[in-house]
Amino acid sequence: MIITPVIFRRFLKLFACLVLFQACAENGHTPHIIPRDAWNARKPVYPQRMESIHRHNTPFTGICIHYSGFSCDMSPRLLQNYQILRLGYPDINYHYIIDKRGHIYQGRDTVFFCETRNKMDPYLHLCCISDMKFPTGSWLPDKQKNSLKKLIQYLYDVHNIHDNNIFFYDSSGYEDLDFM
Repeated sequence: MIITPVIFRRFLKLFACLVLFQACAENGHTPHIIPRDAWNARKPVYPQRMESIHRHNTPFTGICIHYSGFSCDMSPRLLQNYQILRLGYPDINYHYIIDKRGHIYQGRDTVFFCETRNKMDPYLHLCCISDMKFPTGSWLPDKQKNSLKKLIQYLYDVHNIHDNNIFFYDSSGYEDLDFM
């Protein structure tokens, strides 16, 4: 089979469009979220308990931001292990995790609520892996803060969350961040 110049030009044009599409997707408003299998997440350990907190199309109404209270070098897998083995959760208890380098990880599947005192908590739960002890006085490293802002904007758009409905799990200084 002989490749003619016309076919070759079409192939190059298609390739250039795909590269451009990829570049636009990476620089757009959609943050890069590392899926569970890429960070070797465990499967939930109590399927019946997970089914009891299934959202069944209940919309999210807000965002709850946490910090892990552990070293900034902790991995999502170690955080998941701690929450399953020590705290007795059936899975990691956050929908998204952000490390100090700004990497965003998929946590608990968003078809499930996170477990709180109110079993039907309609918030998306985000966790910054941090002990919140920074010598510079900054609450979060810039990369982590920028990823948090980008993720919040993305979640606002995807889940149609209104009125900047952000809840802080504790008084951790997140209140000083300008999210929008």
